[in-house]
Amino acid sequence: MTSNLEVLKVALLKAQTAAQLKALIIHHTHEEILQAYDRLGLDQQIKVQKIWQGELESKLFY
Repeated sequence: MTSNLEVLKVALLKAQTAAQLKALIIHHTHEEILQAYDRLGLDQQIKVQKIWQGELESKLFY
């Protein structure tokens, strides 16, 4: 299972858009996403948070 989490971790790092994050969420369990996210460094977690936050903020204005 560790290798699957490493693959997911890399995918989280490569994500540049909220759509890419959504695709990961659809294809992985909540637990898998959290485990992979927890393995990211703080700067990497902040990057993912900013992408997702941008998605949430864009929904507020539509």
